[in-house]
Amino acid sequence: MSLASDESNQVAQRPSGPNYAARRMLLSTVGITAVVALALGGWQLTHTDGAEVARADTSFDEIVLIDRATGAITTVDEKGQLVRTEIGLGRVTATYSQGSRLALVGSQQIVLTSVDGTQPIVIPVERDATVTRLAIEGALQLVVGDAFGGDVTIVDGLTGAVLDVGGLAGQAAPKLYADTIRHNPSGTRFAVADAAFFQTILVEAGSIAPTYYPDIPVAVGEAIVATSQIVGQRTEIGLFDDTGKNLTAIPTAIPAGGLFLDDELLFVSTAGGVFRFGPDDEQADEIGAVDVPGGGTIRWVQPTLGGKRLVVFGDTFEAVIGLDASTVFTTDFTTPVEVAKPNPWWRCLVVGGAGQSLISLESGKVEADLTGLKMTGVSADGCTVIGERAGIAEVVGVDGSVRLGQVRNAVLGPDGRTVVRQTNAAKTELLTINDDLELEDPIDLTSSATSTLLVAFLVR
Repeated sequence: MSLASDESNQVAQRPSGPNYAARRMLLSTVGITAVVALALGGWQLTHTDGAEVARADTSFDEIVLIDRATGAITTVDEKGQLVRTEIGLGRVTATYSQGSRLALVGSQQIVLTSVDGTQPIVIPVERDATVTRLAIEGALQLVVGDAFGGDVTIVDGLTGAVLDVGGLAGQAAPKLYADTIRHNPSGTRFAVADAAFFQTILVEAGSIAPTYYPDIPVAVGEAIVATSQIVGQRTEIGLFDDTGKNLTAIPTAIPAGGLFLDDELLFVSTAGGVFRFGPDDEQADEIGAVDVPGGGTIRWVQPTLGGKRLVVFGDTFEAVIGLDASTVFTTDFTTPVEVAKPNPWWRCLVVGGAGQSLISLESGKVEADLTGLKMTGVSADGCTVIGERAGIAEVVGVDGSVRLGQVRNAVLGPDGRTVVRQTNAAKTELLTINDDLELEDPIDLTSSATSTLLVAFLVR
């Protein structure tokens, strides 16, 4: 069973040829630090810890049924009534949506289309390139790259604009790594580690030339950039302004992840120390620590709850801390596990490998028992999940759970109360969970769906 759910000044000129020693140093750095948590570079926070957190948009108006084999789409409303159809432009392997915009990812292209029926935009990509979405609220920024290094392209799924990082840098054979990308909160400034020249390349939406910074990126704000250079078990983090001027350089522990609070950098080290410093500081203040069990190492750190919380993860533990380094929740595991990074706007978090519990990010309180649940989808606010437990599909949230029976495929809507289910008898149904946690009568969508189905939810 499958369940789903302006041109800038340069501060570091490129050398005439590749610096192989620097390349080896960068690759070693990447291996040691897991390259400072993905998506952390996108955050520069301007509120205090007591500020109100924006709620995730859980609404939708239309459900899109996508044929994986052809890319053809059929759109229905929340009552299952047909709205429109659109011919396909090729096989689809993944789909992402934002508002009225839909991005269909294939092996050699990304197709951008909308519910208003405007002409689709086709963005060619290298065959079998890795396409991932950056966690930016209200945006649809897709990163195209190669896990083994190469060019990195950033596609704005809302406008169709493309930023070719290697092309803007004038590199014939770029050695860029998509998983090192850092971005500002609004998703207009992107920094990528350049392994060929041991530097950071920063590109901006609409720019015709990049800015170059020394070392590798840690975090990007609206008007400030942090990069780091690691030697042995120590590192130096530098802060730079938009002109490329170095504001400060601080010797610190190795960072596992960091984010900007206005112009100050807050980061967690791989050993668990929580540090904070700004452009006028000569050293970083250690404001607290995360309890890392058994001498383990922190692999990544991710902000969530609108930036009020940081999720800290190692192979055998997971913790949630506040911006003051206070521990909100912590747990450890008997064996190494993999968990999904939370989105920045989630209010709840699934903790544990196969899914142990659902907790409130605000309080750390356990809201639901997920023991034995293999999670495959989550609502827009993170507070409802869908998965399989003992062979039965189940929706679990802070208010309780609903069993969906044995299914071939089931996709949870952003509201956590809508499910598109495909039964083992090849029947496709639209399900609604009411306030009493009961299933309303299913709406048959079989005539509008195919057996190779992807599902997306759009807002007009």
